[in-house]
This record gives sequence, structure tokens and C-alpha cells, in this order.
Amino acid sequence: MYVSSRRLSVVGALLGLFLLLSWTYWSRSTYTVSLQSRPFMVGIVGYIKTLDPALVTTHQEKLAASTIYEGLVRYDESTGTIRPNLAQDWKISSDGKEISITLKRNVRFHNGKRLKASDVKESWELSFDKTKWDGKWLFSPIAGAKERLNGKAKELSGVRVVDEDTLKITLDRPDAAFVSSLTNPVFWIRDTEDRGQVLAGTGPFKFQELANGKVTVTRYDRYHRGRAKLGEIQFISYSDVEKAWADYTAKKLDYLDEVPLAKVKEIRTSTYYHGLFTVKPVQAIYALGFNVNREPFADNHYLRRALNYAVDRQTIIDNINGGLGVPMKGAYPMGLAGYDRGMSGYDYDPERARELLEEAGYPDGQGLPTLTLVFNESPGHRRVAEAVAAQLANIGISVKLQGITWEQYLKGLTNCSYPFFRLGWEADYPDIDGFLYPLYCSQNVGIGNFTGYSNPQVDKIIDTARSETVSSRERLNLMRRAEAIIVDDAPMLWLYQREAFKMIGKEVRGFKLDTMEMVDWLTLELETAGS
Repeated sequence: MYVSSRRLSVVGALLGLFLLLSWTYWSRSTYTVSLQSRPFMVGIVGYIKTLDPALVTTHQEKLAASTIYEGLVRYDESTGTIRPNLAQDWKISSDGKEISITLKRNVRFHNGKRLKASDVKESWELSFDKTKWDGKWLFSPIAGAKERLNGKAKELSGVRVVDEDTLKITLDRPDAAFVSSLTNPVFWIRDTEDRGQVLAGTGPFKFQELANGKVTVTRYDRYHRGRAKLGEIQFISYSDVEKAWADYTAKKLDYLDEVPLAKVKEIRTSTYYHGLFTVKPVQAIYALGFNVNREPFADNHYLRRALNYAVDRQTIIDNINGGLGVPMKGAYPMGLAGYDRGMSGYDYDPERARELLEEAGYPDGQGLPTLTLVFNESPGHRRVAEAVAAQLANIGISVKLQGITWEQYLKGLTNCSYPFFRLGWEADYPDIDGFLYPLYCSQNVGIGNFTGYSNPQVDKIIDTARSETVSSRERLNLMRRAEAIIVDDAPMLWLYQREAFKMIGKEVRGFKLDTMEMVDWLTLELETAGS
């Protein structure tokens, strides 16, 4: 056959283009595959002592455990709602006291066993027995919880297995926030019959190893919500945040959960780190508590209000936290349904503080004894305490600082022993009830309510809100009314809502952090910069 030179050149060009495209596709997919096959390296500051959902107490432990375990429901921040997860759906009775939950039928534990309703009941009962006081209160709405706690019952009678795929939960009284509380780790499900070092869960990754400060999990290919993009995740523990930062800058980490505060401003203004950090207000507050039953704060809301007006929150955020934090005016942080943006609350107003101090009976601080501010000792807590003391001195209030061990601090906190003390609180579930109910209801004194605050009107409003299972709008309106009263009573000096600051590597795609400070492990992947 006769072939012209022109045709030869066209054929050659097409062949060259084909080879180029083939090589590009092969090299890109080969490199991408190599990225996906290597471990995703997570740096955390702190130690992971346990992955047991009933015993995890730190953010770091919860973060690692969330790759392995999950609950019946999950929080969807994009809609601000609670969505089905291991549950297919649920129905609440007209009186709000019974919740019927139907499970998905395609869920299997990492050991291959199919999830059944009996596994949920057994997992919850195991958690109830093992968790400490700060987790047990979450079970309190369930009928029979008090009897099991007191050793008068062998099971949680309010959790009944109807059939393999159906649970019926009976509550002592209606609780509109109960379904939200099922996102808490104490309600995460594991196979209680498993005999592994770490009990099998149902999450997107399965446990591989916990040793020498490192946790390794590998992808679970039969995960019910779809296959994760990452093949393996390794959590590396650091005792020193500076060492963690050094490893991140050396490109040894794909995700860094905490950075040195001194680096925050530099990172935020650097073009090199553009797109590599996330700043997110999370459901955690930093406050100072007043014991409303101890002098000088007992029966003296004028004094408590004066201190709230006397502190410049933004200055503390800027000078101590590297600019991280959102000044708080009210009793709970922004980010969840029901947040009242119109709350006037407390701004920095030293003149108003002086007026209230005089109304409290202490003009210019005269006659007011030195306040002792107690905090669990750490450089960060001490710097905040020093800043508050310096600002209160400007209106004539003298403050002595007392740093103590965590064990001492926790004991005194639960006994309501301190008149003036540091108080941090992270929401146990994504609902403003997770702040108002534990921190301000009188029945929770010593459990979450460490100020001893008791207002019958607030108790009644919050109780009514919790019983409102029909209208979410009415429930949130009730919560706002309760907050307004609480803010007026001022059982705390609210300082700021915490902001999380996270770093990712240049090859990381699909990173999502929600307001509960949890990572979406399903959307994460490793890719080349141009892919």
C-alpha cells in the first residue's frame, strides 16, 4: 500500500500523542495509587491510652477511636441535623417517652459478624458499667438507669430488643435532645463478644496496632457507607507541640491536630501555608466559675456581673491564644441551632463594672477580700489567670492565683469546693442542651454544674424545653429564654469559645472538620498537587 509522507507524519503525531497521554495517565495514576497506599500520618499532641468508647476522655482518644467506632446516628453539620448512621430510621411516640429504632441490615463488624439490636443493648450496658461519672449522666434519661447504677437491676430495662433489627428505648421522661446524645462515644457500638485487644467496631477503619505511642488502623472494605479512600491511618503521639510542628514542617505528617500558639499568627499571614490550615470555632468554652453558694459570690449577682464587664476577652485571645478564640457574651457558644446572635450579654465595659461593684457593696473594691482563683496548673491556664487578675486589678479587685494538680482540681470541682475557679466545657453532643442542661440545672450540681447554680425558673424552662419533642422552634425559644435568665444571674465569667487550628499537607484533599472537632475520615484522600 502506498502511504504518503504526510500521512506518515500524521500517524506518527497521533502515535506520539497516544504514548504521551498513556504515559501521563500511567504516571499520574501510579503516583496517586502510591500516595493512597502509604499511611496517612496524623500528629496529635497528647497520648492515646485507650480506644474504648466508654473510657475515651481526651479529644485525641476520641479522634482516633472515631475511625473504628460509630453510633446509631451522626451529626450532619451541612444541615445542622442528626441523621441515621447505623440506624436506618427512628420514630418517637406522641408522648415523647418511647423511641423505636430500626437498624440498617447491611452493617457488619470488622470481624464479619452482622450488627443486631442485641449488640446495641449489650454495648450500651458495657459502656454504662465502665464509664466514669462524666459519661454515666448521659444514660440518666433511660428508664432503669438508676436501678442499674444502684445495683438493683442486671440490665438497662429501658433498652429493649424487639427483634434482630429493632430496638425500643423507653425514657423516664421526654427528652428532645436524647437522639443527639447518641453521637457521644459512650453510645458507640462494638462487638462485646469479640476477644481482640480492641473490640471490633463498625467504622470505616479497623484496628491494627496500639504500641509505642502510635495507633494504626487500616481500611475496612465492607463499610456500610462506602469504601474509604485512605488505606491506612497512623496516629503519632507527641508530648511536645514543638516537636510535632517540626515533624509537620519536615513533611512527616499529613495532618497536625495542634500547633504552637506562637506560630499561629505567622502561619495565618504566610503565603506558603495558604490553604493548608483550618480555623474552626468548636463546641468548647473557656470560663471562670463563681460558686454562688460561697462568699463573696453568694446572693450577690452585682459582683458576678461586675467581673464579667471588667475583663477584656479579645485582649486575652490576642495576647495569649495567638488570636484563637471567639469572645463569649452568653452561656453557650455559636455553631449549633438555637444560638442567639442577638444576646447582648457582657462586653468589656470597665465603667459599668465599677458601677456594679459599688452596687455590690464594694466601691472601688474596698472591703472585698482577695479572691483566690484556682486552676489546674499548666502554662496556658496560668497565663490566662494572670491576665484576668491584672484586668480585675484595674477596678480595685485583688486576685491570688492557685495552681494545683489535675487530680486535686477535679476532686474540688466535683465537691464544689472552690469559690472562684477555671472551668472548661466541651459539648457531649451537638445540641445547646449539651451546655444548658449539665452546667446550669440544679439537679446536676457536682456532675456538670460546678458553680452550685440553682434557679427554679431556669430548671422549669429547661425541663419544658427537653419535653418539647414536637416543635423544634418552640424548644429553641425556650432555651433562649433560659439563657437570658442565666446570663443575668451570671454564675460564670464567660471568656471565650475555643477555636481549633489544624494543619494539613499539600497532598491532602477532602479534609472536613465539624463544630464538634471531629474529622470526616471518609472524604480524606492523598493526591498530587495537580490531580
